[in-house]
Amino acid sequence: LAGAPETGAMNRLKEIKELSVQTRWSLAAAYVLDGKTKAAEELVFNVATTIPSYYSRYTYGTSDRDEAIILQTLVSMGRLDQAFKQAQRIAKNLSQQSHFDTQSTAFALMAMGNLAEKLSGTIEFDWKLNGKKQNEVKSAKAGYQLQLPKQVGEGNVSLTNQGKGILYVNVVSKLRPLLDTIPAISNNLKIETTYTDLSGKRIDVSELKQGTDFLASIEVRNTNEMNDYTDIALTYIIPSGWEIFNERMTGDDSEGAYDYRDIRDDRVLTYFDLRRGQSTMVRVRLQASYTGSFVLPAVQCEAMYDTSAQAKTVAGRVRVVK
Repeated sequence: LAGAPETGAMNRLKEIKELSVQTRWSLAAAYVLDGKTKAAEELVFNVATTIPSYYSRYTYGTSDRDEAIILQTLVSMGRLDQAFKQAQRIAKNLSQQSHFDTQSTAFALMAMGNLAEKLSGTIEFDWKLNGKKQNEVKSAKAGYQLQLPKQVGEGNVSLTNQGKGILYVNVVSKLRPLLDTIPAISNNLKIETTYTDLSGKRIDVSELKQGTDFLASIEVRNTNEMNDYTDIALTYIIPSGWEIFNERMTGDDSEGAYDYRDIRDDRVLTYFDLRRGQSTMVRVRLQASYTGSFVLPAVQCEAMYDTSAQAKTVAGRVRVVK
């Protein structure tokens, strides 16, 4: 891209017989950028475009990322039919959302964008919202996004493709419940929260006297006997009537059961790793400060890059009285 290729180093690398699939496609991309398409074609002749599933925490490597790099190379080589099939496979893998990281997603989006520039025509469709005809849409871009009006209850969208190509449609809806009635979750991780006074005696926090100092002890256990989990995020949000006693301000924070902790006004965010069968205890000192009735949010925990590992407690209500 800078117009100053290391041609000698590229040629020496090309002569190595046992090059990995990833190396061949990456080097081929470099040759294409240098205008040497013949060398690129030789490198990837009959070479696979799929990578066996793997994940490397220390190099951010994943099979999804590597297949996205291959997609970029296919686009740059002009193999658009093959690139489109590769893009469909990458899209399917990412949509499963089982294990991916930010680098895999970034490479995939970048490669998809390059392909879209080569293949995109115009988007044309008619559509109806709840049976009412809406304005026809025509766009020269590869993607089109429209914000639907907010509504309560059920609704429906119908669409007719008026263009020449295939149109892929997604309708995404979100809601925020007035009351958190979601049951507890325990998928490969387990959370147990207990409350004690400062001497370690268990207490009931459903009703506390104003000014009470107490501790929240949150135990997280990896219940998967096969897998270790890294980059686990524990989110502990407190009721509006409680306050967090930030022991860092007094120099008393000697807790070492985590890699990083972020203490905010209304929550404590804690990050750590757990080996198979291992557990850790996170403690937060609190005070019942303001009188009233408040929501006690659910405690949530998940492996940041593996959606199969998550846990959640049940939300509740607490009171602070004089």
